[in-house]
Parts: sequence; C-alpha cells; structure tokens
Amino acid sequence: MFIIRWWRFLRGFVVISLQGRGVERLLNLAVSRGIGFWDLQKQKNEARLSVSLASFRALRPLLRKARCRLRIRRKVGLPFVIYRLRRRWGLVAGALFFVAALYLATSLVWEVRVTGNRHLGEAEILALAEQLGIRPGAWKWKLNLSELEEELPRRHKDIAWAGLRFYGTVLEIEIAEHLPELTVDQRPADIVAAKDGLVERVLVIEGRAVVKVGDTVSKGDLLIEGVVPIEEGFLEPGETAPVKEVRARGEVEARIWYEVRVPLKLRQLSRELTGASQKSVYLRWQDKQWRLWGPAQNPYPSARQEARVFSWRWRSFSFPVELVTLTYLEQRIIQKTFSRDEALKAARQEARQRLQAQLPKGVAIERLYEQEYSENGTDWIRVVGETREGIGMVKLRRP
Repeated sequence: MFIIRWWRFLRGFVVISLQGRGVERLLNLAVSRGIGFWDLQKQKNEARLSVSLASFRALRPLLRKARCRLRIRRKVGLPFVIYRLRRRWGLVAGALFFVAALYLATSLVWEVRVTGNRHLGEAEILALAEQLGIRPGAWKWKLNLSELEEELPRRHKDIAWAGLRFYGTVLEIEIAEHLPELTVDQRPADIVAAKDGLVERVLVIEGRAVVKVGDTVSKGDLLIEGVVPIEEGFLEPGETAPVKEVRARGEVEARIWYEVRVPLKLRQLSRELTGASQKSVYLRWQDKQWRLWGPAQNPYPSARQEARVFSWRWRSFSFPVELVTLTYLEQRIIQKTFSRDEALKAARQEARQRLQAQLPKGVAIERLYEQEYSENGTDWIRVVGETREGIGMVKLRRP
C-alpha cells in the first residue's frame, strides 16, 4: 500500500465529486471501459472519488452521456507541485542553494580534536596530522580513515595505536601512547630512617645492616649501609676487608607512635543561616568592576558570602566581560554549652580523627592510649596511637 500511494503521488491524481441522477450509470460506464478509480464515497445523487490524470481525461467524455456534473475538489501529486513552483523559481533556486551549501558544509572537517594523549603534546599530534592532510577545511570523503590510523603510528615512534572517527564535522583522533620504559636507578645508596621508632624487624637483601631489633632510631639515622665486602684472597691479621658500594635493598619495620592533644571545649560558638539574603551583581572587565544593582557592602553583622562568575564562551573564543553575582547569606551566632561528658566525648572523637589523618595510607593503629590531664587551667585529652610500619628511605651516598 505504501508503494502504491507513492506511485500515485508521483503520477498525480485529482479528487472529484460527481452529481446528478446518472452517477451510477457513469460509474458503470467507467468500469466497463477500464477507467480506474479509488476511495469511492457514494451518497444518493452524489459520489466522491479519486482518479489518476489519465483516467480523468478519459472520464470527461462520459459526463454528457450520463448527464452528470463534475467538480474538482483537490489536486494531489508531484506534477501539480512542479507546476506551482514554476511560478516561484526564486524559492526553488534558494532551496536548491541551501541544500547544496548544507551538503558542502557538512562534507568539510571543521575541527580536529585529539584525545588519549598524556605525554605527547596536542600541538605535536596536530602538526603530524596536518602532514597527512588532516586539517580543518579538508574534504571528509578524501580522508581514508583506516589508512590514516595505520600511518600515524608509523610516523611517530611514541604512538602505539591511533583511531579516527567523525562526529558530524568534528574529526576526533584518539591515540594510545607506548608505555615508558622503566629505568632502574643503580646508583649507590643507603637506607635511612624516615621517622623515629623502635626497630622490630630487619631484612637485608643487599648491603650491611647497621641496626638490630630493639634499637631506637631517629629520623635520618642509617639503617642499612650500601656496601658489601669484597672477598679476595686471605687477609692479614688486623687488615680490613675491602668493600664495594652498592644500592642497599631491604626492609626495616619499627614501632611508631603518633600523638594528638585536644582541649575540652565546654562552650562552643556556632553559626547558622537565618534564611535572609541579599544579592549584588557586578560587571567585570579586566581589572575593573562595576556594580549593576544590590548593596555595595555586606548588609549583615555576620554573613557568609558566595560568589558566582558567569562568562561567555563559544568554541575557542571567550568574551572578555564577566558577570559576577555575590550573595550575602545572613548568619546568627549561637553559643552552646556542653557538660563535661559531652565535651570529653567530642574531644575524644576529634582526637581520633586527627590521629587517623596522620597515618600513612594502608597503616592501621595496633594500640591506642588515652590520657586526661589539666594544664594551665585547661582540661586536655591526649591520644597516642601505636603502629607497625616500614621506616626505610633511600638516600644516595653521593648526590
């Protein structure tokens, strides 16, 4: 049915109405002579139907025989559209020009975008792509993306893979870089303590241990010396074996203590918003600023300020004028009083949070000590956390 409707539209047809007592006779004559029609709607002395242009011409001589009147209700199809557009050639030319311009505009590359680069600069990749013909203004149909994807890694040794795809008029170049080669530093070095602690375990892979389990070390103390003895022949009594400098390797674990002190706060000031606010709007250009409306200064005794900056950008162009909105949110100061138990609980929680923030990532507290004491009329809580962690740090023997 869809194909038939389109075929009728391309050939053109008319919707007509027939009136008179001989409507039925006219329809019978049309059928007997092979004149086709469709969408027949018949009433007492009237019929409405659709006929092709060829059938319309063959139907007209039969009207006088059947004593009927014919009236054209509607003209449908491409021939009638073309006939009407012949009088409006300017509109047709403009439409054709618009379609041609749109086709040409969408057939060009308007922007080249690079993604996936980490170490390579975007300008370097764009310069390489331009050598291959990838640039704004290039015809899309002239770019063989599969060949260009293979050519980019051949032209640059640091590109492992390249993928090109179109997003409308934007050509995106996605690249994957070669992994950088790992360079192992083999310069002679010692392992020293990164922090104070009590040595719990010493594991030497290469070098000579200077400390043992149970020793107390301070930050910067030597733990494993980057030397190994050279065994060459026999040594005379009292003679020292020669040594060779190496890069010390090993692990030294120690007990570490972290300490935090927090005072007990029986009174605390807090701020909360009242719900009142005022807004000021400024126009800013370079280092100058003009107030458009709103208060020039903070209208409240205590307020929180929130600033928002609106700028206009289109692609790579940025408009130099900015709109700054400054909002003043009124606050009221509230003084809260706590009991000693409440203050102690809050201080303990704060101390543990601050203690946890001091710990290196992945290190857990093995033991926790708490102490309450007074100093200069102020009550304090002291929290000490004990951990076990590696304290070794590499230090070059000759920087």
